[in-house]
Formats: sequence, C-alpha cells, structure tokens
Amino acid sequence: MRRRPRDGSSNVRRLPNTLSSQPMPDPDSPNRTPTPEQTSIATEALIGTPAWLPLATAPDGTVRLIRLTAADYRAASFLDARILQGSPPPAECSVTTLAAAAARLAPNAQFIFHIGHVGSTLLSRLAGEHPNLFSLREPTLLREAAQPGGNAANGLTLPQRLGLLSRTWRPEQRALIKTTSFVNEIAADLLACTADSRAILLYTPAITYLRAILAGPNSRLETRALGPSRLERLRRRARGALPEPRSEGEWVAMSWLCEMSALEETALRFGPRVRWMDFERFLREPVTRLAEMLLAVGVEPDTRLIETVLAGPLMHRYSKAPEHGYDPDLRRRVLAQADLEHAAEIRSGMDWLAGLRNAHPHVAAALAR
Repeated sequence: MRRRPRDGSSNVRRLPNTLSSQPMPDPDSPNRTPTPEQTSIATEALIGTPAWLPLATAPDGTVRLIRLTAADYRAASFLDARILQGSPPPAECSVTTLAAAAARLAPNAQFIFHIGHVGSTLLSRLAGEHPNLFSLREPTLLREAAQPGGNAANGLTLPQRLGLLSRTWRPEQRALIKTTSFVNEIAADLLACTADSRAILLYTPAITYLRAILAGPNSRLETRALGPSRLERLRRRARGALPEPRSEGEWVAMSWLCEMSALEETALRFGPRVRWMDFERFLREPVTRLAEMLLAVGVEPDTRLIETVLAGPLMHRYSKAPEHGYDPDLRRRVLAQADLEHAAEIRSGMDWLAGLRNAHPHVAAALAR
C-alpha cells in the first residue's frame, strides 16, 4: 500500500512504458526516452499546467497520465492511446487524487464540434497558432464521457474532466478542444458546464460528406465500425422508427445525419453560443472564415497572423499525418474521383435522406444547411 505524503499532496507513480495492447501509431508524436523513475509528484503538478495529461481512467480506480510539452500538444493529432507511440513519460494516480485536483479547476474551454472528416484537425491547428488559444485534439477523457453512462464514469464528473482539459500554459490562453465526432452526443452538456463557453459546429453538406467518406478506405472502415452505435443514437433522437440502412451509401448518409442532428440539437439549445461553419466555405474564403472562427471562440483575429498561417505548411499537409502532402486542389480531385467511382452509393445515400426529409424535423434542418 502506498502512503500519502504528510504534506497532503497525492502520490503519482511513474509506470513502465509498456502497453497491454499495441496502440495505433500516431505519426505526429515525437520520439523520446522516458525519464528515470520518480516516486511521487505533488498534486500541484496536476493543477498548474497541462503538462500531466490524464489519458484514461480504469475501472480499478487508477488513472494513466503522460507528461507532454507544449510542442507535444501542438504536434499531436489525437490525445488518446496513439500518442503513446512517441514514448512520453508515463505515470499513474488514483482517480480520487485526480478528482481532488480537478475540483480545484474551473471548466473554461471553447470547442470545435464536428461530424467527422470535415477538416476539423486542420481548423484546430490553424486556430492553435493564435497565441491566446491552446488547441487540444480528441482527448480520451471526453470520449469516455460520451459513452453510455459515461458522464460520471470511473469517478470523474463531466465538469471535472473539462476542468482538467481547460488547463493552459499561460494565463492569457484559453483551451480550444476539438472533440471526436461522437462526442457530439454530449456537446450540449459540455457547453452547459460554463456560462460563456462557445463552440464551432463544423460540417459539410451531405453530398460532400458522402464523397469524402467513400473516397477513403480508412474512413469507410471507420464508418462501418461506428454505424450501429450511430443508428442507435439517431433513433433515440428521432423518437421514432428509422429505416435500416441497406447499402454502404445509406450507412454513410445515416452517419452524416446522426452527427448533424446532434449538432442541430445543440444549436437549438445554445444558439447564441455556437457558430455553424461549412468547411467548403472555409476553403473558398479561408482568411475571412478563419477570422470569423477566431472571433466566435473569443479571441481577436490578427489579419497579418492569419495570412501568415494560411500561407504556411498547414494548408499543404494532411493534418492528421503532416508528413503527407494534401491541399485543397488535391482534395477537389479526390472528391471528383469519388463521384466517378461511387456514383451509385452516393445517389443511394442522398435518396435515403430525401425519404426522411418530411418525417423528422432534424433531417429537414440539416439538409437545409
């Protein structure tokens, strides 16, 4: 049994840098060697900065943490198990210790909610270049909370999770959290944690979404994996029977509708605090739209900074894997190719949505955007 230090601080124990299951590689994570073992870290280390990131809670009451620098956060596409590929120094503490630290932290974050595969990682990276924003991408703590019964799962409440993710490196910064798409299910709950938080609701029209998903083998696999849970979520929201998707195009269309309807529900509740953004419009007018986004999340846009950032490498690399080139011209060619190769599935998806237009208000609202 570990003893609690007499000074009242809580123990955080370093772990060997091993995994029970191999994570998916995260190409954005730097390679590092873990630091020597350390027996304890004061509770204050969990409060002052975001250096110790709670990666995941466990049913046995322990929490795995990793130590990250500002550069690590800036590089990371995902704050989940994939970041372990870079061998960040690990630690663990009890969920009781983490909850006690979180109780001293006020939720104070802005958000990017999105429907998936709509440029959210790019927008998060671009916005994160503003000195007053600290961008975090897809933290596991919120993915856990979005699972059924997850708001208080493993001893952490949603405000406590958000408090931990609201820590910044400098007082003038505010956290900007880009969530995973299915976290849309608790988007309204997250906005309710603070009185002044704001959110970007990022999307593309259904036909563009269909093209983008069907153009990529990995996105098609992900859509199949998430399909059953998305259909269940959509049926709960629609409060009525929905036709079972039969073709791949219909499953993709249903996925779009599930996440769009979740965002529509959030907008209905928090209209003045959210701003819709169509990624296609951003690509047509990046300077104007990025400035609008920054204003919407509470920071003053600087035109010179925006133009510099947009002229830099971020707009010419694949945001989830920056070693690969990708830009708006290549994206247009990929979508055009999807039109040729997947015309029948795209048509079946759009027909499936059209058949629901008059039956469900959320469908009509989503299709009208």
